[in-house]
Amino acid sequence: MGSRYLNLVFAVSLLLQLLDLCRGNKVGVAYGKDADNLPSPDKVAQLVRKHNIQFLRIYDSDPKVLNAFKNTGIEFMVGVHNSDLPAFQSQSYADSWVKDSILPFYQATKITHITVGNEVTESSDNSANLVMPAMRNVVSALKKFNLQDRIKVSTPLSFGVLSNSFPPSDGTFKSSLAKLLNPLLDFLDENQSPFMVNLYPYFAAGDSSLEYVLFKPSSQAFDDPNTGLRYDNMFDAQLDAVHFAISNRNFRRLTMNVSDAQLDSVHFSLAGNKRSKNTKIIVTETGWPTKGSGKDRYASIENAQTYNTNLIRHVTDDDSGTSGVRYGLDTSGTPAMPGGELDVYIFSLFNENQKSGAEIEGNWGIFYPDMSTVYHLDFSGTISSGRSWCIASSEASKSALQNALDWACGPGKADCSALQSGGQCFEPDNLVSHASFAFNNYYQKHGLTDEACSFGGTGIVVYSDPSYGNCIYNVKSSDPNGRTWCVASKQASPTNLQNALDWACGPGKADCSSIQPNQQCFQPDTLVAHASFAFNKYYQKNGATDASCSFRGNAIKVDKDPSYGNCNYHCKIRKTEACKKTKVYEWDCWFLSNGLVPL
Repeated sequence: MGSRYLNLVFAVSLLLQLLDLCRGNKVGVAYGKDADNLPSPDKVAQLVRKHNIQFLRIYDSDPKVLNAFKNTGIEFMVGVHNSDLPAFQSQSYADSWVKDSILPFYQATKITHITVGNEVTESSDNSANLVMPAMRNVVSALKKFNLQDRIKVSTPLSFGVLSNSFPPSDGTFKSSLAKLLNPLLDFLDENQSPFMVNLYPYFAAGDSSLEYVLFKPSSQAFDDPNTGLRYDNMFDAQLDAVHFAISNRNFRRLTMNVSDAQLDSVHFSLAGNKRSKNTKIIVTETGWPTKGSGKDRYASIENAQTYNTNLIRHVTDDDSGTSGVRYGLDTSGTPAMPGGELDVYIFSLFNENQKSGAEIEGNWGIFYPDMSTVYHLDFSGTISSGRSWCIASSEASKSALQNALDWACGPGKADCSALQSGGQCFEPDNLVSHASFAFNNYYQKHGLTDEACSFGGTGIVVYSDPSYGNCIYNVKSSDPNGRTWCVASKQASPTNLQNALDWACGPGKADCSSIQPNQQCFQPDTLVAHASFAFNKYYQKNGATDASCSFRGNAIKVDKDPSYGNCNYHCKIRKTEACKKTKVYEWDCWFLSNGLVPL
């Protein structure tokens, strides 16, 4: 019975993963500084841009680094050291830190995550007991500046938090860590923050086929006996083990002296609010050393280049020898999370000569401290399809920025409706944020030229999506035919989604026959899936305009076809203006007539 139930739970989880196809994968680099011979941050910024690295993780909030990367469009994950966790037990200290270390650089430097501590469960001090209060205080501080939706807070853990990882579907957290991990998972769910983990398949190379660990064809590839999923590399197997441990809140000991039926009860009684079904996972560190001694026989430049090159291919376009199309969709993601978003940070940017421990500890770098390459990696494929956005420069004067904003929303005819009070992009209510949204709307409509992002020198082009929460910065379609679709926003609440779905299939007159029982789009039978199909039907029927994909901020436009299996999301764009002036008002009127209050 246990195996059959696991298959059912997995199938439901898998179908949920198929829905969110509009997101892009990211490959970044961890920029450590445990060395006394590294180049200045300004030179590092030039190096990073030269090599098309778009995402960086740093382990502190060094103002010299954040200042050097202003207006580069490079996305940052900043950190709090374990040694600083005692200070962050104070809310006033956390408030001051956000005010002094984050606000002066945000938005010119795009800070998207704050990592509080690093591998606290491996620390010999009291870090594991201090990390949760510190994280809560940082989030509270961000809320005071309305940044909690733009900057997410988490803590990177080691793969050692699992007591079992084979097969992946039996991924199990150490029971001794339940007092830390249960509150952590609740916190991540509540704040829509990612679970962060450092994965190092390198350390399993001695017990596994080297080819299997390096993403090469290997006889060690296997099928998970519980799910039937095929694993042909160590990275996917480790990541999915973490995924299953999170999904099932699994803390059971494998040595428990109980019956199979009792084990099933323990394993699956964690349903409902004790499951973390949709927690995103970010791999905050992975990599391969280039030099070692003794038992580190696989530490070499050749193996490091092979692992990281194949990792980049695997994350960005899955060209690593995996088994092709899964379930009628593309093969991005992992076997248990097909089509899912996959963010990975390679450790590390430089070799670091002050790392303690074995020889390999200081030899994980892609570059030597003199900025010459240890080995070549191609990051060009990590830029999201060459897309670009236009945002306001934080160095522009307030008067120049206000004039540019007024022009964009006036004579420039940018659609600034989302910036009105109550609109999905009104918060944060500041000049730089509002100007950024307006500039980008104008830029996308006018050919993505440098002139279209000038605004008298107050606009800058970036290559990292500035969208946040329900505020979506439109981007020119990457579809060769310029097609777009409308799907449910992953940020929308179930109540708002249900109301929007009812309206689309009712007064909105969308053809919802395909999401009825036994029809081609009924499965997966979830609110997000059904709402996405209905929203797209309405959107295509009404001219594929921005207004026809609003649904009070509960929908977003995507330029990747969300069709799956036999469920086709049709794209029949008709040049009509019908909904621009009427449909949004119909939506509001229907809300009011049904005794509902638009949110």
